[in-house]
Amino acid sequence: MPPLIGGVTLAVRKWGEGLGGWIGGFPWVAGPISFFIALENGAAFAASTINSALLGSVGTILFALVYSIVSARLTWLPTVLISYMVFFVVALLSLGRAVPIPAAVALNLVVLTAVLYFFPKPKTKAEFKKQPVYDIPLRMLVTTFFVVLLTQAAEYLGPTWSGILTPFPIMTSTLAVFTHSQQGSDAAARILYGLLLAGYGFVAFLVGVAWLVPQMPIGLAYGILTIGTMVVNGITVRLIR
Repeated sequence: MPPLIGGVTLAVRKWGEGLGGWIGGFPWVAGPISFFIALENGAAFAASTINSALLGSVGTILFALVYSIVSARLTWLPTVLISYMVFFVVALLSLGRAVPIPAAVALNLVVLTAVLYFFPKPKTKAEFKKQPVYDIPLRMLVTTFFVVLLTQAAEYLGPTWSGILTPFPIMTSTLAVFTHSQQGSDAAARILYGLLLAGYGFVAFLVGVAWLVPQMPIGLAYGILTIGTMVVNGITVRLIR
């Protein structure tokens, strides 16, 4: 995880918030969480988390929307706390819901498409500011902490909560908070828009975990899913504005 968050941060600095956010929207966090859950608890356990993960993904989409709206009025701390609250409201509403995977996929696609359509459109371009030397190491530390915490908690949480928390906005909130605090709300909104564009590939990844992981060696399955996610997201990159 540390090299991944470092690489995404460098991508944002080189290519801008939109493309950098799109790169950050790949399942860099949920993928390792799901992979290690499968290794430690078995392929069947990992697959059983996907119904809940798809519902949790709706919470992540709404997290990004709420953050982009609230960040224009508040500083990063109350903004991220309000946005986390929205995620957990969706998570709590999802508990005990026996939603078939096709219905959960359809819900994700409808919500994601609607949010992208109505997403705030920043009018100002953020000026690049040189960041302190501890910026990337701190991002690495925060992201890795959350990944380890969620992975280790999976055995105790069970498949429902493990699934809901698999798409927990770790990468999303890390990029949004640091960008918001350093470059302002418009820059944060642009990076969140890029992250959301990668949401279609994320949905494809989750469906693939449910279908492929129980059918073949775990490493091979996740390798195929990584390539498949890249293919899907290769289509959406054209929508970055």
